[in-house]
Amino acid sequence: MKPSTRYSMGIRFGLLTGLLYIVLLFFRYNFFASNPLSFGLFTVLSYLIILVVYLFTGIARKKELGGFADFREIFTCIFIAILITEFAYIIFNLVYFKFVDPSFWENFKATTIAYLQKKGLTDEQVDQQMKSFKDVDKQTEPFNVIKGYGISVIIDSIFGLIFAAILRKKKPVFEDVS
Repeated sequence: MKPSTRYSMGIRFGLLTGLLYIVLLFFRYNFFASNPLSFGLFTVLSYLIILVVYLFTGIARKKELGGFADFREIFTCIFIAILITEFAYIIFNLVYFKFVDPSFWENFKATTIAYLQKKGLTDEQVDQQMKSFKDVDKQTEPFNVIKGYGISVIIDSIFGLIFAAILRKKKPVFEDVS
C-alpha cells in the first residue's frame, strides 16, 4: 500500500461526496419537485446521507492511521471533504438553474401553490407560505453564493467537529505487555 499524504483521504472523500451530492441533487430536482412534501423529505434524506459520508470519511482516516487518530487529524480530513462537497453543490446548482432548467423555481412555485390550495389553505395562508420564493433569484448573486457557501461549510463543520470528537482515539503511551 502506498503511503498517502495528510490531505489525500479528505480530497478523495470530498470528490466522492461531491459527486454523490450532485447525483442526489439531480434526482431531487427531476423526480421529487412535483410534490413539495416529497421534495422536502428527499432534501432532508439527501443531507443525512451526506452527513453519514462525512462520518465515514473520519472513520476511514482513523483506520488509515492504524486505528489511532487525534481530533485534528480526523477533523482536517472531514473539513477538506466538506469544502469540496459544498463547492460541488454550488457549482451544480449554478449550472442547473442557469442553463439546464432556468424555469425550475417558477415551476416549483406553481406546483407548491397548487399543492397548498389542494390542502385547503386560504389565499392568505398560501401567500404567507410563498414569501420565501421571492428571494430565489437573489440567491445566485455572487455575494449571496459566497455567503451561502460559508454558511454551509460552517453548519457541516459543526457536524464534522462532533464526528471528530467521537472518533478520536489516542495511542496508549504504554503498550500492554501481558
